[in-house]
Amino acid sequence: MSEFYDMESDFKIYRIRRDASEKAQEPHVHPYYEIFYLVNGECTFFLDHNIYQLNKGDLVIIPTSSIHKSTYPKLGSSERYVINFREENFKWLDKMLDKGSAKEMLPCGVISVPERRRKYVESLMEKMIFENNGPDELSNAFLKLGLCELELFLIRCANYESNVMKEIDVNNRLMQEVASYIYANYSKKITLDELSEKYSISRSYLSKKFKEITGFGFKEYLVNVRIQNACNMLLDTDMTITEIAFECGFNDSNYFGDAFRHIKGISPNKYRKQKENI
Repeated sequence: MSEFYDMESDFKIYRIRRDASEKAQEPHVHPYYEIFYLVNGECTFFLDHNIYQLNKGDLVIIPTSSIHKSTYPKLGSSERYVINFREENFKWLDKMLDKGSAKEMLPCGVISVPERRRKYVESLMEKMIFENNGPDELSNAFLKLGLCELELFLIRCANYESNVMKEIDVNNRLMQEVASYIYANYSKKITLDELSEKYSISRSYLSKKFKEITGFGFKEYLVNVRIQNACNMLLDTDMTITEIAFECGFNDSNYFGDAFRHIKGISPNKYRKQKENI
């Protein structure tokens, strides 16, 4: 799994067209928020432990440090907007709200934007793309206002529109249950054999299907969930690295260190020391 450690600025927006020749996206995490909006086409979206089938007009809100991956059909094309922004961008909106924080009010997951409102959302994103190119010294303020407007719209959708929060993919319910079980029990000893027995399917089918749907091998996903939780503990607690390793399901602190370096590119100790830059 790859991780993008930083952005060049506080805010980025892209409109991306994809065709069958584009290389498949790797599962990844990053230390900033992402909004993913599918203009047309379809894809499967894996977010932490949830699997969604996305269609035109679906929008995904991805919190910081959430494992995610989009998978597209082999044939056909699609277009999407991708917005990346730091949590600091919530501060503008917080000042406008009477109570609560925008971060807490903004729902995470998938919103199916009502058809009658899609032109509004796409127009707003096009305005942000224009300002992102920096026509003048006012562009940054226009970008922040545009992001605030989009966030307010999404909060309104989630709270006042009916049937906008998209359900998980029922066609992949079994893999959804497997991913959710691993996500919730990452600190325990979990093996592929135990899971195949628990869900009454063959070991080979479980391994193949899980990889196909999530983009992860079973062990790869388990280790990545453990490492992501270890990252949170490194930044938010005073626990020793050995204590964190055992707390996250690793029975060998050396193996934990090797796995951490493989996924994050640096040692757990350096990751903790670089807190202010992450």
